[in-house]
Amino acid sequence: MTQPQVDLTKTTVVEFSIKDEPWAKFRLEDGTLLLGRLIIFKFYRGQEYDASGQPIYIWSSQNLFSTVCPKTLKGTPTVPPPASLDPATVNTTPVDFERLGPEKWNVYELSDGSVVRAKLEISSILRTDKFGADGDPLYVINSPMIPRVKIPPALIKKQQLLKPDREQPRGVYG
Repeated sequence: MTQPQVDLTKTTVVEFSIKDEPWAKFRLEDGTLLLGRLIIFKFYRGQEYDASGQPIYIWSSQNLFSTVCPKTLKGTPTVPPPASLDPATVNTTPVDFERLGPEKWNVYELSDGSVVRAKLEISSILRTDKFGADGDPLYVINSPMIPRVKIPPALIKKQQLLKPDREQPRGVYG
């Protein structure tokens, strides 16, 4: 889901409490255990409302990943460490994967009564020919977040019904 483009200077920061921020585990076909965690560290509420009258929320987030690799995959650390891993500039190998354990959602309670649930989802993984300081291969991970927002009824803006304009001639069906 892509967040709407909103001018953050015209939003209100919403305080929140973290109810759950679990790690997700994935087993890669190359034998690597991948641990991933979605962290949302700031929520904003815009002045605009969506078509159903719900306020629009924006958030700032970061995905964290850690690997536990088999010794057979380890290599010499890349020096200097790469500043970025652009698949167009490094050699990559697609790696299939599966989630381990139950699917868990992050849960955030916002001070305005809204509840945001979000989960880390992985759509693709590429193993690069670069290695981290511990010798583990570096991966390019495409990991979109899937959000669900529950908004209290008091925050939903009632939509005004448009009154039909009777001055225009009616069509065949009206």
